[in-house]
Amino acid sequence: MNRKKKGWCIALGLMGGFLLLDLIWYGVTTVQYKPFVSAVPDFDGVHSLTQDGVSYTVETPGYLSYTGRLMIADKQAGLAVGVYPQLFQDDTYEVWIQEGVRGYLLDVNNCLELLEPYDEQQEILTRNKPEITRLMEQAKSVFPLD
Repeated sequence: MNRKKKGWCIALGLMGGFLLLDLIWYGVTTVQYKPFVSAVPDFDGVHSLTQDGVSYTVETPGYLSYTGRLMIADKQAGLAVGVYPQLFQDDTYEVWIQEGVRGYLLDVNNCLELLEPYDEQQEILTRNKPEITRLMEQAKSVFPLD
């Protein structure tokens, strides 16, 4: 095979591989996020719903990323929970807490336990746990979470 033909074969192979990667990404993310997206209506490309004072938002994964975000927020209570559905691992969770002028971002597991416990954060989480649990239960009524 001459050099020119070999170069074309390599270029076509790379483009075919990239096209295959794109198709796999599109298929996987479409299937993975279909239950979440179908639970929340689409308004101009943003999947968002407000029900009983709680906002539910679905952010599908960005291009060639497999992790999006489900957001459940209660602005009155100053709380929000972010759920990051993972393809091959357990989902990851974040809790946003607004107390007065201070805001906290806590990484928690699905049982609402801190991943890296610190005394101050544990106290804040414990103080807000009933409301966070309520948010999680409402999220499970809208989204098919494990």
